[in-house]
Amino acid sequence: MAGAYTGAISAPMLKSVGVQWALAGHSERRVIYGETDDYINAQCLKLIEQDMSVMLCIGESLAEFEQDLAGSVCAVQLKKGLKGIAKEDLDKVAIAYEPVWAIGTGKVATPEIAQSVHATCRAIIADMYDQEAADAMRILYGGSVTPESVDDLMSQPDIDGALVGGASLDAEKFGRIINFKTKVAA
Repeated sequence: MAGAYTGAISAPMLKSVGVQWALAGHSERRVIYGETDDYINAQCLKLIEQDMSVMLCIGESLAEFEQDLAGSVCAVQLKKGLKGIAKEDLDKVAIAYEPVWAIGTGKVATPEIAQSVHATCRAIIADMYDQEAADAMRILYGGSVTPESVDDLMSQPDIDGALVGGASLDAEKFGRIINFKTKVAA
């Protein structure tokens, strides 16, 4: 793309002030600005081209969740988002599963639901690249993570971290989240 795009921020602008990571595919951008999977893929490729890292956000709406389509919706978003990204560039990519119905609502996917989607994502990455790439991929959960939910979420084998939104605005809550307690299976 070329042009002024007044008010927009480019990857080189971000990089010039020391930003190393950027989000692509956040649900608000998908819904409010109509960003498509193809557009999001172009963002991912551009960030990597600029030697930056990208957090590819994927997630289903409440209607899709209620129709048991979470895995399918996320699979499409993930495959389209990673299209054209070489295996050697995957160290510049992380995935954030953010069920849209949970963002800012206080609702959280159960650890089992989140684990299921994360495992599906890891299997897709193994299919697209290989098992080594799948094992190395960081897949975060980001749907209303709270001090009350973080321990159970982080105890899941395929959840590698949390993308924290509103709770990061409260120092006490955020401190508890980043100092989660790993639960050991009995």
